[in-house]
Amino acid sequence: MTVFLLTLGVLALGIAAMSLTVLLRKNHNFSRFSVGQNRHMSKREIKCPKEEERLLHKKDKNGYCSHCGKA
Repeated sequence: MTVFLLTLGVLALGIAAMSLTVLLRKNHNFSRFSVGQNRHMSKREIKCPKEEERLLHKKDKNGYCSHCGKA
C-alpha cells in the first residue's frame, strides 16, 4: 500500500508541475505539431500524409487536402 501511495503522489506531483508550466508560460506560442503546418518539416520537404495521398491520387473532390488545407 505504501508503494501505491508513493507512486500516486509522484504522479500527482508530476502532473501538477506540467500543468503549472503550461499555465505560467510567458509566451503562449506552442510549436506546430501538424506536419502540414510545421516549417521545419516543410524545409525537409516532408508533407502531410493526406496531402501526399492526394498527390498520389491526383485530386480529390475539391482539390484540397482535408487535413492541412493545401491545394
